[in-house]
Parts: sequence; C-alpha cells; structure tokens
Amino acid sequence: MTDALAGRKAVVTGGASGIGAAIATRLAADGAHVVVADLNEEAARAHASEIGGEAWAVDLSDTRGLEDLRLDADVLVNCAGIQQVSPIEEFAPERFRLILRIMLEAPFLLVRAALPHMYERGWGRVVNVSSVHGLVASP
Repeated sequence: MTDALAGRKAVVTGGASGIGAAIATRLAADGAHVVVADLNEEAARAHASEIGGEAWAVDLSDTRGLEDLRLDADVLVNCAGIQQVSPIEEFAPERFRLILRIMLEAPFLLVRAALPHMYERGWGRVVNVSSVHGLVASP
C-alpha cells in the first residue's frame, strides 16, 4: 500500500483474527512493524508470520499483570473484545467483571503503558475499536 508508517511500531490487540487481523494486515501494508497481541498464541504467531510482524501472547483479563507494563509502540489499537448476550437477570457477575477487565481496564492500562514512548518520540496514535454493541445492545 504505502510506507506511511515506515519505522513505526504498532500493537494490535485481538490481532490474530477478525477485525484485529485486518487492522494488523493494513498497518503492516502501510509499513509498520506490527505486534499481533492475542490470547491465542498459535494464531498470533501465524498471523504475525504472514505479515512480517511479531506475536505477543497476552491475557488481557490479567490486568494486574499489565499494571507495570511499558510499550514502545507508536500506534496502539485496542481491538480485543468479547461479548455475552444474555438477559441481565441471568448474566453471571463474574462474566460481567471479565468483560470490564478486557474491554475497559486493559485498554486503559495499555494506553498508560504506551503514552510515555509516544510522548518521548513526539508522535503516537491510539485507536479504540468497538463493535456495534458499543452503541446498540442486543435485545
């Protein structure tokens, strides 16, 4: 595509499949060195190999493990997500807490980890991706 991101490093969570994989592929095509971050290590390695990037097997639900993290990323794409479609009275509280850890706490901690590098370089981009469920709930 272009070399618009040549010399830049991008981290894409959920980057081994779906929308995350498409984003990782596009960033690589635009010249970025892409870190495919995903819970599925095998899938992350496979996709990273396809796009000339690197894999990062990471469990975003382990937010304590992310608290002291430092990322030398110029671009951070928070794309990882899970969903649960269930009547609220049947919705398990632990599942709700898991969703909050993966889709709220982890992106906060990853942005926090990436900002010092971005400030130091005087350049950076953070993209937070949401599905349509971020706007409209399932019945």
